[in-house]
Amino acid sequence: MQDHRKLRVWHQAQELCVRVYLLSADFPDEERFGLTSQVRRAAVSVGSNIAEASRRVSQKDKARIINVGQGEGAEVMSELDIAHRLKYAGAAAAQELIEEYDRLEASLEALRQSILAGGGRQRP
Repeated sequence: MQDHRKLRVWHQAQELCVRVYLLSADFPDEERFGLTSQVRRAAVSVGSNIAEASRRVSQKDKARIINVGQGEGAEVMSELDIAHRLKYAGAAAAQELIEEYDRLEASLEALRQSILAGGGRQRP
């Protein structure tokens, strides 16, 4: 697996993280240590896991850490759904981010499968 900064999937995760931060800035102040913090931490973790995986030696370990990133992305989607249900975030903005995290998950799965197949040099 190459340097994480050269992976499109890492750039995609970073951009989505910034968008989560911007969206969650409008959450109520009382959520600062609750949902706001939780969704932001999960969003940061997706890209962080891609970076960490790029430095691991074993393919199995790389794939496992990418899978952890997939889990963090699912957590973001769940938390955005909660924010939408609580009317903390606009319906369109939250739904759009959820759909983009779905696409990110597909890219992460392609990367994970490539790593498991002995590749990991592709640019998902």
